Amino acid sequence: MNRILQFIKRTASHLNTDSDAKLLSQKDFLCMFLFIYLFTLLAFYRLGNNYAPSTSYSTDTDNRDIVLDFGDYLDIGSISIFLGNLNTRHFSISAFNEVTGAWEICNGDTIAESVFAWNKIDVNYRLRYLGIVSTDDTAILNEMVVQSTDGSILTPINAEEYSALFDEQYMFPDDKTYLDSTMFDEVYHGRTAYEFIHGITAYETTHPHLGKILIALGILVFGMNPFGWRFMSVAFGIFIVPLMYLFAKRLFKSSFIATATTCLLVFDCMHYTLSRIATIDIFAAFFILLMYYYMYQYFTKDALYRSQQASRTDLFPPKNVALPLALSGISMALGIATKWTGVYAGFGLAVLFIWYTITHFPKKQVLRLFGFCCAFFVLVPLLVYVLCFIPVVGYEQYDNLIDKALQGTISMFDYHSNLEAEHYYSSPFYEWPFIWMPLLDANDTVNASKVSSVSCMGNPAIWWIGILCELYVFFRWIFKKDKKAGFLCIAYLAQYVPWMPISRITFIYHYFPAILFVILMMGYTMLHIKEHFSWGKRAITAYLLVAVLCFFLFYPVVSGFPVDKEYGLRLRWLKEWILVL
Repeated sequence: MNRILQFIKRTASHLNTDSDAKLLSQKDFLCMFLFIYLFTLLAFYRLGNNYAPSTSYSTDTDNRDIVLDFGDYLDIGSISIFLGNLNTRHFSISAFNEVTGAWEICNGDTIAESVFAWNKIDVNYRLRYLGIVSTDDTAILNEMVVQSTDGSILTPINAEEYSALFDEQYMFPDDKTYLDSTMFDEVYHGRTAYEFIHGITAYETTHPHLGKILIALGILVFGMNPFGWRFMSVAFGIFIVPLMYLFAKRLFKSSFIATATTCLLVFDCMHYTLSRIATIDIFAAFFILLMYYYMYQYFTKDALYRSQQASRTDLFPPKNVALPLALSGISMALGIATKWTGVYAGFGLAVLFIWYTITHFPKKQVLRLFGFCCAFFVLVPLLVYVLCFIPVVGYEQYDNLIDKALQGTISMFDYHSNLEAEHYYSSPFYEWPFIWMPLLDANDTVNASKVSSVSCMGNPAIWWIGILCELYVFFRWIFKKDKKAGFLCIAYLAQYVPWMPISRITFIYHYFPAILFVILMMGYTMLHIKEHFSWGKRAITAYLLVAVLCFFLFYPVVSGFPVDKEYGLRLRWLKEWILVL
């Protein structure tokens, strides 16, 4: 444990640029360690299989047909195909009639849709020879499992002719769930990460690419399997935990409130879910929180610098002021290179920086600071953004990397501005704080009574109470002119307001970067309760217990843990909630 605590101390010291290193006590390090350890256990438990079919069989216009011989007439119930990286493949399934000498269609136009997932195709036919014809120009099949009508696995006698299709039969799961397959947008981001690694034409080009590059790192280490493509999401979900603690401790100067605030993050259902799915949102959220953490450091460092007049030098900005400002810009660069929501965060940073700098520095120093920021908030983000296009294959002809990035950016803008799509689980911005429409990422039947469900939603005990805390913090900013409250409000609004005019479909997870600042607002509110009421600490502790219990109440339907369907139905607190099917 001592080694782990030392590692956390070193990591925290890199985030903390205090020269006196007095921000955190031994107690703080211990609290951070416990939260990291707890969330790590929660996030990695049943994350996904560390194996998946990897050898592949390809079809094309000259090799469309797969003919399987079972040696005798058998009742074939279904075929399950684990697709490679090409989605929505079409097949025609037929049986050979030895009497007539003709092929009889069993299922003439069937589709396997999901990449890196098991796709079941019903056959329900008695036959010896099974014909599977790919009607697309090309298809990539990683494995095929044939089952009888009673569910037993059948191996054709000519399996060696299609060895890549029948060499990993042991990987076929008894019940198809998120543990062995992609879910929701993993079919875009996880797939594209795989394509980056193999130099294949990228499928998902509607977002900047740093997040998919990060997902690819997990795949390189652990393989193209559920554990591999989700690993980096878990890592960044864990990274947010100590970052939230550091931010809360810096804001509120209280270990108790920093602990309470971090507890809310650890037991928020959406933080948990987004940390366990191979999408880019958890990366973007981490970088957004990080850029605001360093911007707030810039304010506090400058205040300390001003209080030590004797230590002033001709060098401006001084190192201890310039460093957090530079790190904020670098964090913003990483955020924008992950998702354009980083640009929204950048607007908030600009408001905060200009507001503080103009009111605290003479004109000459303001100009120097603005010049300094041009490098770290303009040039560095542009450089990182362009570099993240290096692994992308598939754009039209381009002259150089800058032209490639420009074409990609125009393509992204056209996609998002012209997107006309509908989705049952979509929801407008004004519904997000109330958790009006959770998003069902995965739902699979385990048996007659149990389901495995992964719902993306907030913890009601946190999100609903958070609305009241938001109102209190806004009140403190507007009517009490509290600058700390103003900082939190501006950061929150920067993540929320830009979504209001968006006409394309949106989902509740788009609210997650904003909820990070709601949790900090809750910390602000808890601090005031603690300071103004003798019963404050007891009330806060009791509330935290309720929030933790609420998390575990919803745990089965946000984690994919098999649960009675009836249990999931009883959690339908609002009429729009569909947490299990």
